[in-house]
Amino acid sequence: MKQYDFKAADYCVSGLRGFTLNEALRFWKAKFETIKHFRRDVITHTLLEEFGDFVSEIWDSIDPITVQEALAEKNTERRRVMFDCIGVARLFKELEPELLDRQVLRKSRTRWDSSNKLYVHSFEDTYELYRLDGNKLFEPLNKWSRANPVYAVRCWCTTTNREYWIYVPETIALNVPEWRRSEGKPDAIRAIAWTIRLDIMNPKRIFRQGDIIVAEESMDSYEVEPYHLNKEQYLNLLFSET
Repeated sequence: MKQYDFKAADYCVSGLRGFTLNEALRFWKAKFETIKHFRRDVITHTLLEEFGDFVSEIWDSIDPITVQEALAEKNTERRRVMFDCIGVARLFKELEPELLDRQVLRKSRTRWDSSNKLYVHSFEDTYELYRLDGNKLFEPLNKWSRANPVYAVRCWCTTTNREYWIYVPETIALNVPEWRRSEGKPDAIRAIAWTIRLDIMNPKRIFRQGDIIVAEESMDSYEVEPYHLNKEQYLNLLFSET
């Protein structure tokens, strides 16, 4: 049976069509940590298995796109896709962001051992809030304007110590409207709290395992549209973090 000519196809990456095979492969290599992650998120139908096998064979030889290539791209939509594939972590690491706030929390959290017995684990948890000059990412509209800055909170997994960078909007990073950014006070804890969303009010406590958030209901809880936690809720409601 003759193999499909993958080079002749048109590819869609991050919702945008029109990429060649080579472009798509380099974008995907930047986006996915491993071929396993690629197959999980892209090879979503049995009809794509042949393509998945093809990519698996050449995965180690693919060169991912670079931040420099993304910055040199003039097409706005293509640049958006490139930034999406590169990710917040690489962008902030390579483009020298400004550290706005760093806070270290000393926590005591409930955990369970291999016998399912409760114990208290004490540790330090560090959060950093950064600002990246928007002109490093986007072309200003004219010579008198400046592109809006971009903000991200940097944190570490409390069990694996793996580093994460998570985008946060300017209004959260500075706690003021955009037009008052010069008056804003950066707060890394407020920023990380915003990244957690719940769909019940008045939870009794919150359990976090990796990226999974579980809120335990109280007698006063009721369902609402998903909302972001504030700083006080983050500090007071988290019961277990693993």
